[in-house]
Amino acid sequence: MTDRRPPETSDASDASVERTLTDALITAPVDEETHERLRAAVLQAWRTETSASRERPGPTRRWRWVGIAAAVGLLAAAVAWFVARPADESIVVGNLARFSDGSIEVRSWVFGHRTLQVGDALRVGDALTARGPTLLTLARGGTLRIVGGTTLGVTGPMQLSFERGLLYVDMPPGSPTTNPLRVTSRAGTVEHVGTEFEIMSGDQSVRIRVREGQIRFLGQSQTIVADAGTELLAMPGGQVTERPVDTFGRDWLWTAALAPDYEIEGSSLIEFLHWVSREMGRPLDFADAHAREVADHTILHGSVKGQAPMDALSTVLATTSLNYEISGDTLRIHSGP
Repeated sequence: MTDRRPPETSDASDASVERTLTDALITAPVDEETHERLRAAVLQAWRTETSASRERPGPTRRWRWVGIAAAVGLLAAAVAWFVARPADESIVVGNLARFSDGSIEVRSWVFGHRTLQVGDALRVGDALTARGPTLLTLARGGTLRIVGGTTLGVTGPMQLSFERGLLYVDMPPGSPTTNPLRVTSRAGTVEHVGTEFEIMSGDQSVRIRVREGQIRFLGQSQTIVADAGTELLAMPGGQVTERPVDTFGRDWLWTAALAPDYEIEGSSLIEFLHWVSREMGRPLDFADAHAREVADHTILHGSVKGQAPMDALSTVLATTSLNYEISGDTLRIHSGP
């Protein structure tokens, strides 16, 4: 699963790559399926109108033309709505990567009611209900991890309306910050600043826990910038309390269970260790210089698909001369058994 590469002597660092994403400004044409739904609706309206005209007294010819005019008006209004509707409604914001113990139900005016399968797209305008644990990958980078019973709406390419449940947002370092992800709840809006954070919404309160980076909370009467290790509790009436919170431990285990698979083939051991450290919310430390050297110059092979971060760590380190231990809040890597 591993091999070694010689130490790099160059001081050059990897160039950072920034993806520039532009929102669609041109309305997509009406597709064949939508056209057929419109045609069927107009035909049904025409039939209803002309059928009713036969039962009404008076010249049937006149009522027949009234029905036709109404049908034509309905068709014109429907086509005008499709032409004028925001182009955002065709934008894909993410895809379903994983789910279990239930289904993922989505409703939208344009696409109707549907049940998502792995790989299916989530679009602007969709209202999602997760019946079980769910992992969504975002088109602009990052993931959403969702507990069963959560409901949320996609109101823009980077805008969510969070109604109820438990949601974890992971926007990894390097994600664009010019158009940050915004999660709107009943208590206010959470805006990421390069962040991992959890947000829970119930009947009486909204709780936000920042695990990495910062968030900006725009409440009813105040704006709060919260750093990693901070919990905000927003109550009815706009009151917000703030307290410290651990970034590791049992309260975060559900997020690790929904972590995206890490592709180890061809990646370095040090990159993998940083991923595990981040997923566990524990800083990475090396007990000795040799352990750091091995991590820097070892290339991984194989797969840990389907394994939670700590299980993947055990699997990978078993093929090396290294081991690990949890020391306080730290993930420590050391040489030997």
